[in-house]
Amino acid sequence: MTKKWRLPLFAIGIVSVYFLSILSIHIAAPDEVIEPENFPTKCPEDSLNCSMIGPNPYRSENLTELRINSSLEDVMEEVRGWIDSQPGTEVIGEWPGQTHSVFRTLMFRFPDDFVVMGFCDDGDSVLHIYSKSRLGVSDLGVNKARVLSFNDYMSNVEMATSHCT
Repeated sequence: MTKKWRLPLFAIGIVSVYFLSILSIHIAAPDEVIEPENFPTKCPEDSLNCSMIGPNPYRSENLTELRINSSLEDVMEEVRGWIDSQPGTEVIGEWPGQTHSVFRTLMFRFPDDFVVMGFCDDGDSVLHIYSKSRLGVSDLGVNKARVLSFNDYMSNVEMATSHCT
């Protein structure tokens, strides 16, 4: 083989390996919508790639809920707005009280599920949040940071005060 073909063949090889890696990740972790009746109740024990604000908080500073004095419709609209503002996200399931989105890493497109469930309790809208990487044993703190960033945003956003029914 002549020297003139080495560089183009090397480049084609690198690009092929990259696309095969993305295809393998897509096959190993397909999108499976988490419907409202299947909202996770807890993260796997000793998980390093899951975070949850809910009755069984995990890697979320022991937050058991996010409570907002506004209508569930307004709250879920803000949830969707925050999700849409994040890079590499896609909503794959949406119901009046739940949104399931997927966050994908930039380079290799590793998927993380991000599910927000909302309901009314004692006149307030209450949110439970679940975020988990589909592959690997560690997320390098990404899901915890995402859940806490979402919590900060929702705790500080201004919404019309109203009774949740």
